Amino acid sequence: MRKSTCAVVFGFFLFTLVSGVCFAQDCKIGTFPIPLMVESKDKGVFIDLTKELAKRAGVSVEIVVAPPPRTIQNFQEDVVDCIFPGLDVTMPKAYSRSSSVYIKRDFAFYKKGNALTSLSELEGKTVGITRGYPYVMELTENKKIKLDFANDDVSNMKKLAMGRIDAFVVEEKSGLKALQDSGVSGIDYNKDKALSEQEVFFAFQKTADGASLAAKFSKAIDEIKEDGTMGKIFSKAQ
Repeated sequence: MRKSTCAVVFGFFLFTLVSGVCFAQDCKIGTFPIPLMVESKDKGVFIDLTKELAKRAGVSVEIVVAPPPRTIQNFQEDVVDCIFPGLDVTMPKAYSRSSSVYIKRDFAFYKKGNALTSLSELEGKTVGITRGYPYVMELTENKKIKLDFANDDVSNMKKLAMGRIDAFVVEEKSGLKALQDSGVSGIDYNKDKALSEQEVFFAFQKTADGASLAAKFSKAIDEIKEDGTMGKIFSKAQ
């Protein structure tokens, strides 16, 4: 009787363990290098955020870091299940999205004394942007603005200091990091006047699994916003 009972208990335990593994949802997440935010598949503020959300959502994730165009192509061809950071302007096809993680705000960095704080003020100017980064169409499709591309933020900051461009458009923290790493001086920006704002989210494939993952991540995002974990993770990007 005791042996029978033990066998039943052990069998139930084994079933529960195996079931948990079998029904755990897997997700391959594509991303791209961003200073401070994505340094590698194991390091960066966005990496820490993704791992925390995955843990709370009960999802097993594999993070794939590739250049932005390759990441977009991987999503287009179903090589990855998700893109983060996802923005409307970068998505190549229909998708299921999580709730908003944060608002991406781009600013114009400029030489001190030559303030440029609106998209209209950039008209007639040469403006540096970083290849592969997502910008609003009001910037990229404005024929009155001459866009000058660079492969990284530091190169753009150096070009700005040398006077080769009139402004460099970039997110605040990335811009400040580039300013520090470039070693240049005489550069400023107005932290109270963002040029543009875009919602940032996890974008999943538009499938039943993608919708399920989006719902799980949305719930986890709401949780970490409420309990302060989101703020703690983003504080690392100082």
